[in-house]
Amino acid sequence: MLLGLDIGTSRTKAVLLDAGGREADAATVATPFVTTGGRVEMEVGALLRCVQEVLEGLGPARGQAVAVGIAGIAESGAPLDRGGAPLAPVIAWHDGRGAEAVGELERQFGPDLALRTGQPPNTKMTAAKLGWLAADGVGPVDRWLGVPELALRALTGAEATEHSLAARTGCYDVVARRWLPEVGAALRFSTEIFAPVRAAGSVMGRVSAEGAAWSGVAEGIPLTVAGHDHLAGMAGAGVAPDEVANSVGTAETLAARAATAPDMAAAPPNRAAVSVYPGGIDWAVMVSAVRAGPVIEEAAASLGLSPAECDALDPCDERGRIWAGVLAGLTARTVDAYRRLTGVIGPRMRVVVFGGGSVSEPWLRAKAATFPVPVVRSPVTSAVARGAAIHAGVAAGWWPSEAEAPRPVR
Repeated sequence: MLLGLDIGTSRTKAVLLDAGGREADAATVATPFVTTGGRVEMEVGALLRCVQEVLEGLGPARGQAVAVGIAGIAESGAPLDRGGAPLAPVIAWHDGRGAEAVGELERQFGPDLALRTGQPPNTKMTAAKLGWLAADGVGPVDRWLGVPELALRALTGAEATEHSLAARTGCYDVVARRWLPEVGAALRFSTEIFAPVRAAGSVMGRVSAEGAAWSGVAEGIPLTVAGHDHLAGMAGAGVAPDEVANSVGTAETLAARAATAPDMAAAPPNRAAVSVYPGGIDWAVMVSAVRAGPVIEEAAASLGLSPAECDALDPCDERGRIWAGVLAGLTARTVDAYRRLTGVIGPRMRVVVFGGGSVSEPWLRAKAATFPVPVVRSPVTSAVARGAAIHAGVAAGWWPSEAEAPRPVR
């Protein structure tokens, strides 16, 4: 079987796929980010215990995996010293630190930087976090590893990153596919701290004896980093090149794939980000809609119900009308994101919804009634973990690329 890991903002998931691409087993645990005094972070040790726990949730079957793929949140990571010890906790992508670093990049490079990095400077990107750490006196930093890369290192001892994750650092030219050392220099760090960029599906390491002992997966099997969660999820959900992915988790994002570089100048006015699609050949355009997960949880809590109970409310009673209004508001934001996305990348034939929020029938109906193109739900809920497993299959030689992997039946 193939093992896929999805290290997400709220939940970490693992799936096992059989040779036909069918899910044989799955497990999920909470990702241990902690919010304290406005800061959102987790210790590297807590992250690795989380990975261990979700793997244990698969039981002995995880020992049958012939390859592992790891996808997850971008931008979040930790600085390491020369001995590999963490110098600071993992800072969450949505942690607001780094505003001063953002201002410095805007001052030194102006709007032209976004034409190379695919996104204007912002506090989400890794560069802002590294700028904050440098200003706070953390260092010297020998290596920065994002969350999926930390899991790769713990399991194999190898260090590598992937194109779609590099593209979210704010230090990577998404057209020329190279690091931008001048961006790091402006914030007092070197881009040499980033791991080598490899293609998703390539063998980036093999499970060490130590990694096998704590994880329960077989020693010597190959691992690959499958990329940014939203984009890895496109492979898992079977999103075609002429479709738009609507990834609904903690953050709701729309994404589409392009075989040629998109119009970089059109991205900033549409508040869109240009990235590199996992594999390093194609491009992707992403637009954030809203942090839908927290909105759904808070709205349901205010009604004294779970989200599933809210979905079952009669839309004619008071609480049902309130819930319908919440879903309508979220849908309006998503449709606006779709219009901005297609303003950069052109029209698409259909929207494919996946992720935890895709299970909501009234939310799906609201989207189907509002979008200008058909909306369908992927039959795969854990699309990101499945996408990671698909890339693991490429690393294992099961298929030449993720495009040749079995697609979920809609």
